[in-house]
Amino acid sequence: MTLPILLPRSEINDERWNELAAKSKQSVVYGYSWYLDIVCDSWKALVWPSAEDYQIVMPLPIKCKWKVEVIQQPLFCQYLGLFFIDKISEQQLYLFLEKLSSSFLYISSYNFHPDNTGILQDVLHQFPKFEVKQNHTYRLLLSDSLPDIQLKYSSDRKANLKRGKRFNWTVKSSDDIQPLIQLFQDHHASGISGGVSNKAYEILSQLFETLKMYEAAEVFYAEKEDKINAGALFVRTGKNVLFLFNSADLVGRQENARSILIDHYFKLNAGKSLCFDFESPEIKSISDFYKSFGADPVSYFSIRKNDLPFPFKQIQNWRVRK
Repeated sequence: MTLPILLPRSEINDERWNELAAKSKQSVVYGYSWYLDIVCDSWKALVWPSAEDYQIVMPLPIKCKWKVEVIQQPLFCQYLGLFFIDKISEQQLYLFLEKLSSSFLYISSYNFHPDNTGILQDVLHQFPKFEVKQNHTYRLLLSDSLPDIQLKYSSDRKANLKRGKRFNWTVKSSDDIQPLIQLFQDHHASGISGGVSNKAYEILSQLFETLKMYEAAEVFYAEKEDKINAGALFVRTGKNVLFLFNSADLVGRQENARSILIDHYFKLNAGKSLCFDFESPEIKSISDFYKSFGADPVSYFSIRKNDLPFPFKQIQNWRVRK
């Protein structure tokens, strides 16, 4: 079998790349070249079988630290991994992981697509330098009727929605993400360890404008008395929807505005062949909230690797443990 080839961004053919991203079993917006261009400082890719023929691809987001190229999962991109149309063999996966490991000394974080989970379980143990973690997101199929979707809500979610409706929220769509970003800055950013950089907001703004060009983004706000108290960004490509970004102030949280927004989106899209991904972090309170809509947990693997020379390896291990 031919080996995967590591290509720099400058040598990647966007048309071929995005055609595979769209047709692959793993099709998700994170995999498109234009999306990667926005969220990554830079990126490369492993491709197979040749530099001109993309049948299997693996995008690799890169940052430079200590003059070393580091693999690091970017913001607004929960997972990447291998994208392909046909089946992939264990041997092919092994060769991709071998090429990844031999090409990069340090992998800060790299998350694989949930569709890769099954075959990764049989291969990852062959790479002892990889530190492996199993994560979960939550997904819900919207192909059922709205009553059937709502029937799966937990009793608490049903009660909270009923209470939320008594507060007479007005839900409006918008083509402006700035109020949503402002809500997050005012009511959530201070609670995030290490804070949130201005660059993160710039990336999100640029991402939204580009997603609008592809007719892939929808923003909804929950309002009362002409004041926005909660908002959410939904991203749809093909048959997949991502709950990419959301925020609410104290009133919005207390009066269940985010539940109203999610339920509103389900009302608009019930009966369609869509898979709704809540993009859940590994935080129990948040995952429990998403689970309460009847969503099922879906596992995906993340890896780390530190093969840096002394003393950088020891310094970085110390930083991670802090």
